Amino acid sequence: MCPWTLVGSTLSMDDRAVEPSSDVSAQVPGGAAFSRRGMLGLVGGGLLTVLAGGTVRAFLLERLRWGEDFFPGTPPDIVLEPGAWTTTSDSITFAVLGDNGSGGRNQMDVARQMARTYQATPYGLVLLAGDISYYGSIDDRWDEVFVEPYRPLINAGVEWELAIGNHELSEKKSDDAAAEIEAQLRRFGKPGTYYRARHGPMELFVLDSSIPLATGEGGTEQVAWLEAALASSNARWKVGLMHQPPYSSGHHGSHLEIRDVVQPLFARYGVDVAFTGHDHHYERTTAQDGVVWIVSGAGAKLTRVDGADFTAHAESTLQFMLIRIDGDIMDVRAITTDGTVIDQVTLRARAG
Repeated sequence: MCPWTLVGSTLSMDDRAVEPSSDVSAQVPGGAAFSRRGMLGLVGGGLLTVLAGGTVRAFLLERLRWGEDFFPGTPPDIVLEPGAWTTTSDSITFAVLGDNGSGGRNQMDVARQMARTYQATPYGLVLLAGDISYYGSIDDRWDEVFVEPYRPLINAGVEWELAIGNHELSEKKSDDAAAEIEAQLRRFGKPGTYYRARHGPMELFVLDSSIPLATGEGGTEQVAWLEAALASSNARWKVGLMHQPPYSSGHHGSHLEIRDVVQPLFARYGVDVAFTGHDHHYERTTAQDGVVWIVSGAGAKLTRVDGADFTAHAESTLQFMLIRIDGDIMDVRAITTDGTVIDQVTLRARAG
């Protein structure tokens, strides 16, 4: 019996999912290598039935067990009113998304609901918590998996803040590949892989969690920058954004170096909430020394989440988040592809 079931956009498994390889191509038993684009054509073209026996069937089932999003999808064709949101010094509405860059049907379903949500509740900012692009070079894939799925929002003038993930890192096989990432970030006005940005009452601190922060090249420099930036911030709301989570009960689990290095700084300098991805589920923690951490990594794929002693709410379902700040109050909502709110909580700004 197959150990997983897929019901709507929610993945349930009898044992923990395994993260797929970050290789650009997947090796099918028997020696044939398929790129992800080739696999999309294979499945979408109806050849799954022809190849449904033996080792190929086992390979495809295992990819599904991973929560892989390789069924073709169509980008949303929705025209949104530009600049329909209002941001002031006291208020802002924004969305949060992570691990979206598959180019498949799941990603398009989430993107479509994000556009529909904008129609009802306009927002002028999206925070993207990494893995913007899977399965290929950044230059080749960026428009396909980032620009086209979210074109309605981009055309409406919505701003994006971008943290890079481990799948962007996996393409850093040369200086040229690293330059591709930096060029795409500059294309959207980002100064680098870590930076700070002010939006209304909120200051955002974007980190590159793909490098070792305690000892890695550039890591200690980034941590020193972070402490100085936090210490100089006078924002009412301080918000973190990075890919790997220090608190997660999902497949990858908690990134302990970030817990040891970043969490104490966030706690000391009054960071209110931090958004991450990496694990393909939704999980909100209880306040950890004042900081609420939220994994929002189900923008295209799903893996199992178990819950832990730090978990306030967790589900493995395709989702994004809609956040509203009014003065000292933050309303946090996790929204599925059919618009259902699966988690809602009200946070109050810290005094620190």
